[in-house]
Amino acid sequence: MEVNQLEGLIDELEILKGKIQNHSNSGDYIYAQMFDGWVSQYNTVIKKINSISKISVPPYSTDSWDYSNTGKTVRQTAVENLLTAIEKYISRLDGNIIEISESNANKEIPQHQLRKCFKLNVDHCPVNPRLEKNKAFIGMPFKDEYLDSFNYGVKPALESIGYSFFKADEDISNTDIMCKICRELQACSIALINISGLNPNVMLELGLAYGIGKPVIILKDKDTKAIADLGSLEYIKYDHAYDLMQKLIKGLPNILKNKS
Repeated sequence: MEVNQLEGLIDELEILKGKIQNHSNSGDYIYAQMFDGWVSQYNTVIKKINSISKISVPPYSTDSWDYSNTGKTVRQTAVENLLTAIEKYISRLDGNIIEISESNANKEIPQHQLRKCFKLNVDHCPVNPRLEKNKAFIGMPFKDEYLDSFNYGVKPALESIGYSFFKADEDISNTDIMCKICRELQACSIALINISGLNPNVMLELGLAYGIGKPVIILKDKDTKAIADLGSLEYIKYDHAYDLMQKLIKGLPNILKNKS
């Protein structure tokens, strides 16, 4: 169970508890139909809890003693018993939240993974990707004018040192694109980011790579102007694909050695 799921269930129980207390304190009769509705709401929450937890909680049940002789209204003791059950389970869920929080605090997150998932707002990556030491993440614009730099520059250079690669447009799946990018960045041991053309998606991948803590090699063609904010970062500038391949083949072994 995740903490946010438990907090949502506690909110549902707190709302139900407040509704019952307000009506009970008003001094009005509590009719059987209303009481049965409260019990139904409580059992709906219990059903949700059972569906996401390993423990099975029995539903709240009523009997004839809960109702008046006419069966139209409910005795005050029945209402008090339902409130007690709700309060007891709120306390139990609070305890589960504390246990999960302490467990997550003590859980060692692999160095190559996110500390926190920015999409789901939960600690570490739910996918738990495995690190592939000889695999590179390729971030680049998906335009024909940059294909040669990859096919005849980056790809042969990586193959020369026994590296495989991930390139988003070559991996077609139904997975959310941002989750796929994030997962593969975590799994790869290094990121090669071609900022030629200053594509916004590529710049996002660059920032995410640095945020995760990946070793990054920035590539840039001769026509792309340098960015002031990236001025302190080293990058490989190339004239054409063959030039890029030569520079990578020459520099990758030393770059990987220094970044490992």
